[in-house]
Amino acid sequence: MRASPHLLMMLVCILGITAPADARSTGAMLDACARVGKSFFREGQARTEMKYNGQRVDGTHAINGDIFLETRKESFACSFDRGGGRMVEFFAEGRLQNAYLPGGGADASGGDMVRVPDVGAGDVLNVRSGPGTNYRILGALGNGDSVYRLRCKGQGRSRWCEIEMRSDMRERGWVNARYLREGAAVQQPSPPPAGQGGTSTERVRFKPGTSGAELSGSLMPGESRRYLLRASNGQDLRARLDAGGPDLYYQIFNPDGSFLLEQVGAAQAYRGQLWQSGDHVVEVINRGNRPRSYQIRLRVR
Repeated sequence: MRASPHLLMMLVCILGITAPADARSTGAMLDACARVGKSFFREGQARTEMKYNGQRVDGTHAINGDIFLETRKESFACSFDRGGGRMVEFFAEGRLQNAYLPGGGADASGGDMVRVPDVGAGDVLNVRSGPGTNYRILGALGNGDSVYRLRCKGQGRSRWCEIEMRSDMRERGWVNARYLREGAAVQQPSPPPAGQGGTSTERVRFKPGTSGAELSGSLMPGESRRYLLRASNGQDLRARLDAGGPDLYYQIFNPDGSFLLEQVGAAQAYRGQLWQSGDHVVEVINRGNRPRSYQIRLRVR
């Protein structure tokens, strides 16, 4: 017996309640999830592969994605509300990362990226363990550095914000809100001048009875120097670059070649726990057009 048009329309309506999102809304969810993944991993030009995994029993939509970074592939996932118009969860690196949700997540500020534009030449902005100058210093930011702002709160007559560093360890701390600005894009280091450059390598050896070293050097335009530092999983690494002028940057690699710290300016100190054993590489780079001298302090405990 042929079903009547009226009966077919009823079946379509019933099935539509549990059917997957239409192609247009699915595409929008895939694109939105990819954008958050690129923002989280700080790779706006990286290639992503996205997949719509259907609608769960509670009505939320599941999206899974892979992002192909320079030295590795990472996976992440998003959940959208029943209508598909709002992201309600973002999952990466083994845990929920809802501070990165569009429009705000678990934290009031939504993990938006801000920069430090008003630190004087030769000065730094201290990053502290709590919202106030009485808390210990964890690190420092220099003029032009960018961070993720997670939340802010009043402390006496000042306003302080919890921030997250743009490093693989994603260290968190507090800074005075008056030094943070939104909107303007952060200027990226320019490539080395054509026809110049070169990389040298030096093994770091601590003196007996010590756990740190201070190393001095100078770099021509476009040149870099790599310091090999043997350390073990679970140890704490501290690095600080004192530059004799602008345009000096540094980055840190794990023994497997992945980033421990992506390239940052000299004013930003690093402190974090290591998660691999072997030769870690601390690379100092001159991105300017003039020779520069520097001193780098490394400590492993």
